[in-house]
Amino acid sequence: MSARSDHPADGPSTVAARGFTLIELLVVIAITAVLIALLLPAVQSAREAARRAQCVNNLKQIGVALHNYHDTLGGFPVGFLYPTGKIPSTTSPLQYRWSALAQLSPFLEQSALFNAFNFDFAIAYKPTGAGAFWPFHPANTSAMAVNVATFVCPSDGFGPPSDTSGPTNYVFCTGDGAPAGDAANANGMFIMGPSMSLRNATDGSSNTVATSEQLLGTPGDYTQTTPAPIPTIPARAFARVAGPLLDDSSCAAAPAGWLFNKGANWWDGNYLNTLYNHHEPPDSGRYDCIVYHNPGWKAARSHHSGGVNALFCDGHVQFATSSVDPLLWRGLATRAGGEIVSGSF
Repeated sequence: MSARSDHPADGPSTVAARGFTLIELLVVIAITAVLIALLLPAVQSAREAARRAQCVNNLKQIGVALHNYHDTLGGFPVGFLYPTGKIPSTTSPLQYRWSALAQLSPFLEQSALFNAFNFDFAIAYKPTGAGAFWPFHPANTSAMAVNVATFVCPSDGFGPPSDTSGPTNYVFCTGDGAPAGDAANANGMFIMGPSMSLRNATDGSSNTVATSEQLLGTPGDYTQTTPAPIPTIPARAFARVAGPLLDDSSCAAAPAGWLFNKGANWWDGNYLNTLYNHHEPPDSGRYDCIVYHNPGWKAARSHHSGGVNALFCDGHVQFATSSVDPLLWRGLATRAGGEIVSGSF
């Protein structure tokens, strides 16, 4: 009698494949989403740490350039290059306000850019029509439009406010904002003139801030003034006041509108672009305000979490928190105020 087999004669047994149920698929998707949600903050934190390190490195390069400039010329560049000679009738003294960054450019490996500028020409000249915008002098427009990576903090997150000029996140300290934000009579290291040297920093170069950060303005068409309402991101704009000096009531009212092109011009030595002071603490909740070129009250601001980077006159960079004592912050801005600088930044 032959043996009986329960298996098919044509091969081994097979088992039908079983797929995922809808519930199992949803569970897998949910777990994946949770893992991504947990990983994203860590990735973003790592990226911001790298961006902040690059920002610190940019400031250190500016610090090295400041000291090389000081060793070569016997002092730091002025914050607002005001002319002393005869001024052509087609322009004004305010139009020779070349910035500290423009003066430092050959010490920042930007010699070709420095040579492309002709500092004998004014930045802009008088328009032909009444009330029209002062056009830039054509001799310098090509150099003005150059973007310099060292002048931009990668954490800012905004594009340049203008397509015709190079932006900067780095600004030079005129002092504590007294009297009334005037750079001509300020008590910091980067004023309208004369040039300050380390001898003038009797508070100590390690206790005197040279440079900090600002947020760039809103990208878009350049306009000198824009009326109310208040911008959606006021930290990226200036409240423009009628002047001639600043006070709290005029800054709060901002009767002449708003300026949106903050930091648009790295070569421009005014409060709108490359100057700031310590009238307000970092990332202040109050508006920055300006009488166009000068005077101005402008806080240090950044997109870093909790504060700003600050370069001191001795070349070291330190993080200053938004909660720093306002009196301490103002003391760090003066070159010879005699303040006792103590406490945490």
